[in-house]
Formats: sequence, C-alpha cells, structure tokens
Amino acid sequence: MALSVEEQRILDGMERRLAGDDPRLATRLAAFGQPRLPGVAGSGRARAVFVLLSLALAALVTLMIYQMRPLPAAPGRPAHPAQRARVVTSPSSSAAASSAAASSAAARSASARPAP
Repeated sequence: MALSVEEQRILDGMERRLAGDDPRLATRLAAFGQPRLPGVAGSGRARAVFVLLSLALAALVTLMIYQMRPLPAAPGRPAHPAQRARVVTSPSSSAAASSAAASSAAARSASARPAP
C-alpha cells in the first residue's frame, strides 16, 4: 500500500528531526537490512579461505582416524593379532584331526624303529 503525498511528507519530516536529534540512531536505522560485516568477512576471498581451512581440517581428521587402523599384513609377514582370522572347528572335526595326527605319529615311530 503506497503512502499519500501528505503521509510521505510527514514521514520525511520525522526522519529529518530524528537525524537532527539522534544522529547515531539515525545511522543505525539507515543501515537496517544491510549486511553487518561488509568488506573482508563477506568477500569471496574470505569464504574461499574458510572453505579451504575446513577441508584441510576434515582431511587431517580423516588421516588421524586412518592411522589408528592396523595395516594389513604384507605377503610373508604374519598379520596383526587383531586381524588374524579365528578358525572355529567343530568337536568332531577336531577329534578326527587329532586321531589322524596320532595315527601319522604312530606310523612314523613304527618306521623309525629298526627291524629285529
């Protein structure tokens, strides 16, 4: 809704009196709606620096987390204890393995004895 000519004239007079009575308040009201930190903080350069610093911080945190993980074992070297696979055998397979080991040990000891 537009102001009438008379209302606009009254409003302009109020503005002039306010600027005369309290220039500091008039300056604040004139700056209303404008960015608070013009210049350096609002520039594209400051934003680019902020983004680059944020990316560097994220990369640093990522590298620190990566360094805490154990490395995989190289070929020919034993794995880290936390990475070794745990082999669980059933009782029947462990009994069969122990009986096979006992029979092979008995066969070796029998072949190692000299014949009478």
